[in-house]
Amino acid sequence: MDTPKKNIMTSRSFGKLTKELFEVQEALRVHASRGAEKLRSQNSLAQAVLVFLRTNRFNEHQPQYYPSIVIPLLYPSNDTRQIIEAVNTGLKHIFKEDYFYHKAGVMMLDLVDKDKRQLDFFSSTEKEETKARSETLMQTLDKINKKMGRHTVSFGGINKKAPWNLKREFISKRYTTRWDDLPVAKVT
Repeated sequence: MDTPKKNIMTSRSFGKLTKELFEVQEALRVHASRGAEKLRSQNSLAQAVLVFLRTNRFNEHQPQYYPSIVIPLLYPSNDTRQIIEAVNTGLKHIFKEDYFYHKAGVMMLDLVDKDKRQLDFFSSTEKEETKARSETLMQTLDKINKKMGRHTVSFGGINKKAPWNLKREFISKRYTTRWDDLPVAKVT
């Protein structure tokens, strides 16, 4: 069995520079969803979320900006909804309209085992009923996405043609994993 990761990072460079809040928010929502999915797959909870943005450091003619912020979660969680909410809170604090962003990402921090988490004596705890409903919802979401394909059910929808998506026209052939990519030999 693999040892659980101590932090989980999901990030990507954009296919095209963007300064639109909606596009950056959409990309971060996808990263947050994927990170929460990874948390659940290793039976972990995150206690905080780090959100970061990057401009293109290789483009010296544009202003540079590399903000990041850590948002603590009210309760340790692997619920996609709570993680997206924390990511949106962080984005509101660090996003500036004057920059062209090249990359964005989310990191799940201070991971704890779901079954062995330490409760804080002074803080309120999450209600058991709320926790059970959240867990059932996330299990159902993961089951559907595993059976029908990633992002079949997602929060906020995913625009597959969003400008922040990676450019895929130069992707390598997958000869070892896809029948459609096998080379064809013709005899004349």
